[in-house]
Amino acid sequence: MDPEKAEKIFKRRPKAKIAFLPGYEVVFNKEGMGLGNPNIKPGKGVWGVVYEVDDRDLQKLDRISPKYERKLVKVLIDGRECEAWVYVAKPEFVNDSLKPDRSCIERMIKGAKFHGLPKEYVSWLESLLKSIR
Repeated sequence: MDPEKAEKIFKRRPKAKIAFLPGYEVVFNKEGMGLGNPNIKPGKGVWGVVYEVDDRDLQKLDRISPKYERKLVKVLIDGRECEAWVYVAKPEFVNDSLKPDRSCIERMIKGAKFHGLPKEYVSWLESLLKSIR
């Protein structure tokens, strides 16, 4: 969601649209250097962005995200249901006892503010950041 990270990966800033993923929530249970990186699991719904990418971009994401698997989901964009790809941690890399990685949350906050995600979601991320020491 961080536009700078997206630009680094894609060598351009892809077009992004605000999206809501119903039926899931953000968790930080994907192993990464001893801390939890973002993942999703069944829940009430989560805000984010959908980037407009092509097959080459998806293949690149597949290569640089070997601990994740690509999954097709239905998201809401401007009230319309659309299909989008998400990356979900492979089960062998999930550990529910991990502490969230502060830098991941900070990047999520930065991206959420940049893209204009709902204030309630940004506030939730900020409170999560404050809760981890």
